[in-house]
Amino acid sequence: MEQGTYPPGWIVVDHVIPDVTTEMLDWWWVNMEKGYELWCPDEHKGFRWEVKPPLGGHIGAVQIASESINYGPVRDIRIEWMDPDLGTPAHKAFWTYDHLLAAGGGGPDPDAPPYVVLSHQYEAIPGGCKMRSCMHTPPGMPPLEGWREHNMAEVGSFKNFLPALWGIWQTVTDPAINRRSTFTYENDGSRIVYVEK
Repeated sequence: MEQGTYPPGWIVVDHVIPDVTTEMLDWWWVNMEKGYELWCPDEHKGFRWEVKPPLGGHIGAVQIASESINYGPVRDIRIEWMDPDLGTPAHKAFWTYDHLLAAGGGGPDPDAPPYVVLSHQYEAIPGGCKMRSCMHTPPGMPPLEGWREHNMAEVGSFKNFLPALWGIWQTVTDPAINRRSTFTYENDGSRIVYVEK
């Protein structure tokens, strides 16, 4: 898929994150309760796991985030970490970086298949990492107003807190408290599988 050529409704934001490693981001996605409000202090108001990430993994975890996207009313947003292999062919062609987090779930129709609504892909570069975030608006739904600005505020704040927070938590070795997961994957264009590297 060419740079800048995306399906209708997709909102794509590219970032360069200095002083943040892919290892830190891998840790963050399964330990967000340790500093969610730091991630976007003006708009993040609370966080809890409805379903904690499984030991050594992340697929199936469900978060409830209390947020004020683009300074709107605070609301609880339910987000499920999904198997990216449930993505469409367009999703799979889009995911090209070394690490991937896919999120979404079922919509209001219980008979509809799960749909990947959000993805963060990232990889190491000298001095930090680069990330490509995407709101994959499902067909027939309007794009989420204010999401681009919210995403820029979130990812822009990583350098301010994540290296210190990650460093502090390296002293806790109990995997039930300080969770670990791999977000590296193999993508042959038709199937995506997470792998240890």
